[in-house]
Amino acid sequence: MAKVNILNYEINCSQGNLQETLEAIKHDRIDKSLKRIQASQEDVEIPYYLFKEEIKQDQKSIYEAIRNLLVKIIPAIEESKRSSTALIIGTSLVDWHLVDAINASVYENEKTPYTSQKYSIDSYAKELSYEFGLNDFTMTINTACTSSANALLEASNMIDIGLFEYAIVIGVEIFSPIMSSGFYAMDLIANSVAKPFDLDRDGLVLGEAIAGILLGKEDTVWSLEGGFSNCNSHTITSVSQSGDECVEVMQKALKNSRVEAKEITALKTHATGSHSNDLAELNAISKVFESSLTFTALKPYVGHTIGASGVLEIALLMAAVDDGFIPKTYFCEKPILPEYRPIAEHKKCKEGIFMCNYFGFGGNNISMIIKKEIS
Repeated sequence: MAKVNILNYEINCSQGNLQETLEAIKHDRIDKSLKRIQASQEDVEIPYYLFKEEIKQDQKSIYEAIRNLLVKIIPAIEESKRSSTALIIGTSLVDWHLVDAINASVYENEKTPYTSQKYSIDSYAKELSYEFGLNDFTMTINTACTSSANALLEASNMIDIGLFEYAIVIGVEIFSPIMSSGFYAMDLIANSVAKPFDLDRDGLVLGEAIAGILLGKEDTVWSLEGGFSNCNSHTITSVSQSGDECVEVMQKALKNSRVEAKEITALKTHATGSHSNDLAELNAISKVFESSLTFTALKPYVGHTIGASGVLEIALLMAAVDDGFIPKTYFCEKPILPEYRPIAEHKKCKEGIFMCNYFGFGGNNISMIIKKEIS
């Protein structure tokens, strides 16, 4: 795959917009909230990275939030070329009416019949594409934690073969009662904080986010060099502890990008903070890289934003490197493998080649290589 360039990016998450989030990371001012959810027949409070400015859980509010992000990204495309721009959304959200129906059937004493109103998440992409004069082609990808990462890889492939001049990839994750309760029921939610790669890790902390990246062929300092995605699961919720599934995607991402492991400047890990996934990923890293590898985890800053994490975490990494550093990893005090420890302090960095990992439910695994080259 020939490289495709990254022309623009923006985010909206628990710490605010891109610049606000970068400042929060630099100065250790990370805000986290509590969210009340329904678990079995009782309400419980769990840690949660909620939007800095609340976005209501209705179609109009979500549409406006995605639109507001697009307004910041689209000016990078000449108006005459917008019709050659595809819009792809990556999300774990489902038809909102279906969520309401499930909630009603599970939790209410008097059951409410479900009538589909046929307004799926893909309707956002169609309407936004029409409003901004983009190409009629839209796509919505839902592969759990890898949704917007897979959307990025798909978009780059489409540009590479000449289907479109540009593609805008949007990652979307809004609080979902069903998802939050599901993670809680599986005992995957941390008591207070996520502790990536730490022996005492006890789960993940979910988060909300909307993030966008614009891809194209025009010259810029950032490029998406390549990647690899597969679906190979040990169980429906995790990979094997050996990490062999993760090894495969990392090795093939390197091969497809024509990069050797020793050339990687730093690795952005998936690092949810859960017992099985962290162990699998770290075992995989030890099979692909030397212990001198610089690697970090970004979820302690913004939470696990599931479908949005692909775009969000790449955007955060790029913003940090543009500012001259690789972010440190919070809360890893007793690493699983002492010789493989994420960086505990911000590390100076202005350019390089970076691997970004995402390993999700259902065996959806993806690794991508991005590069910043200052001419």
